[in-house]
Order: sequence, then C-alpha cells, then structure tokens
Amino acid sequence: MAAQVSAAGARPWDLHTRIATVQIAGQPWPHLDTGGDGPALVLLPGSVGTCEMFYKQIAALGRDLRLIAVSYPAEPDPNRLADGLAGLLDHLGLATASVLGSSFAGYWAQYFALRHGARVETLFLCNTFITAEELFANPLFDPDWVHDTGAAQMQAFWRDRVAQAPDSELKALQLDMLSGRQDADNLKARFVGVVEAKACPPLPIPDRRIVIIDCADDPIIPLASRDAVRSHYPAAESKTLTRGGHYPHILNADAYNAVITRHLGR
Repeated sequence: MAAQVSAAGARPWDLHTRIATVQIAGQPWPHLDTGGDGPALVLLPGSVGTCEMFYKQIAALGRDLRLIAVSYPAEPDPNRLADGLAGLLDHLGLATASVLGSSFAGYWAQYFALRHGARVETLFLCNTFITAEELFANPLFDPDWVHDTGAAQMQAFWRDRVAQAPDSELKALQLDMLSGRQDADNLKARFVGVVEAKACPPLPIPDRRIVIIDCADDPIIPLASRDAVRSHYPAAESKTLTRGGHYPHILNADAYNAVITRHLGR
C-alpha cells in the first residue's frame, strides 16, 4: 500500500522536529525521547535508517513506555558505539534501561551488554547475527565491495535498489532515508561494521534477560544466522514471527510490539 500522508503533507515517520542531538566523546548522538511514564527502552535501528524507523513503536507505545530511539553516529566499532550509548544514558539520567537493537544494532547491542551489563534490564536482539561470515554468501555483504565503495556511491546503490521494489510504505520510508535523512557516511560506517563483525564474547548478563526476535521470511538474515543467534544464547526467550521480513517493527508492528509489552508493559 502507499505510504499514508498527514493533512500537513508529512510522512508518519517524519519526526525530525522531535529529535535532539548530544555530543558524546566528540560524536553526535541524535535521539528521540518520548518521555513516557513506564520503563525505559532504547531503540537502535539497523544499517539503513534513523531513529525514525521506529515510528510505529513511538506512536503505539511511547506514552506507556519511555522510548528512546537513537540515530547512532558513523562509527563501525561496536565497542565505541557501546561506550557512546553509555554516555547517552548518562546524559539522559538513566542508570539502567532495556535495549533493543535491530540488525547491525542488534549485533553491537551485545557489546553494550558486554561492557555495561549492569545497565541492561532486558536485551532485545532483533533480526540480527553473531558473525559477519554468516552473511558473506549475500553479495550485498561482500567485504571488498563494502570497503572499496565510496559512501555516496553506496548510498546511490541502495537507493536505486530500493527504487526497483514494488510501491509500499516501507519503500517510501527507505527512499526517504536514503535520499538524505540518513547521510551517506553513516550508512557506509554501518555496513563496514557489519562485514567486520566478530562474535561477541560471553555476556555478564544471564540469558533469561535476553529476548530474540526474528522472522521466518527475513530476506537479509539467513536461517543459519538466526539459528546461530539462538545457539549463542540457548536459554534466551526466542520469538520467530511468521512475517515481517527484515523490518517487523514496520511490517508486523502489532506482533513486534506485543513481544515488547509482554516484557516491559505494565
């Protein structure tokens, strides 16, 4: 279906007026804080997109939960991202929070739990992976291509690829992101982070505080990668959605939100 447009002409994900930016260790951390009354949940998007990718969670859950959607900086190193997020939590006055990472962010969110485990209440690992090697069969994650392709060229490649898809709300959203809402250097850094990914060492938090969400129809994360995540955290709760592709927070938001509220809702 075509993307809905408000009477003012804005896309439903156009939340830029609500985004604040703070500098952490010399890097910008744009974020949107709903200020909800309930438990705090940090939302981290994958390689393509800004914090606005979680617009459906913000609309549905933002009053009952304190959702903090984050557009993290152009940094491929998971340790630096983890420490930057800790600095953002300090800035927001949060000693602890639950953390939800999608795709690449699900990968580096594990490093946040590794380095700052005492600050993690529940860790949601969504449509993600353990190592880069699991993804190399997909030419989109060829390390040589990712490293050798310029940021602007990579952004144009992804924009052209998305443009060929059938019209949908997801297509409109991604085209908006790839047309400047997410800058090219940020996009490239995230893909570099993906192809350089190494398995996170054992976490200092128990598996019972980890929730895995994946989708049976994910075209990006193969079954072997999904199985590897479950094997890495064998005692974690695992929820496989029958549909949602690589973006269940958009394509199957009700089911996705239900998993969140089952753990954090009041």
